[in-house]
Amino acid sequence: MCLFPGSQQLELQAERGSEVDKWRKIMIGVSACHAMIGILNLISGNAWDGIFDLLAAGIGYYGCREPARIQPTMILCYVVFVIMDCFWASLAAMLLLAGVKEVNGPRWRKGLFIGVTYTSVIFYAVAIYVSYKLYTLLKRQYDSLSGLEAGGVPFTDASAERSGAGGGGGGGFPAPGVVSRPSYPRASGGRPSSLAFKGQGYRLGDGKRVK
Repeated sequence: MCLFPGSQQLELQAERGSEVDKWRKIMIGVSACHAMIGILNLISGNAWDGIFDLLAAGIGYYGCREPARIQPTMILCYVVFVIMDCFWASLAAMLLLAGVKEVNGPRWRKGLFIGVTYTSVIFYAVAIYVSYKLYTLLKRQYDSLSGLEAGGVPFTDASAERSGAGGGGGGGFPAPGVVSRPSYPRASGGRPSSLAFKGQGYRLGDGKRVK
């Protein structure tokens, strides 16, 4: 979603010294370390992981490179990337520990591959925490700017009037407790008084009118 046109429309601004700006700087450092992991993967012969690591590092850096133009969609895309990277790196580390996966090539390349695989599992876990923390802060900032609380607009008397509670205007539903019950005339004892029937009655069977 972060690589398609139109995904950069939502941009938020981080004030200098704010918590969002602090985690933005940490995110930039994480992206730099991610790029280093990608380069080491390429050197060790793990080409596909290296390419995806460099791509993810570019997305993470581009999404928060400027404090005035932070893009939450790209940060969320980075979160998805590092979750998948952590899963595959953990699987590769378990295969190495079990002795199932074999690494071909010179000894230095084998050592580099094993070292990068084990190290990347820890790095991806840290990257997941940092990127998701930044995303939640950006989401909270966006909700506060939009006037949302707990994911929805709080119900007020003004909103009830706008929804047509008083007179049915606007096609909205009335608020609870606004609709009044029909009133009936009551006798002196407090019970509803009987009303005279003003229509015409007919007896069943013969069709004769009852006077």
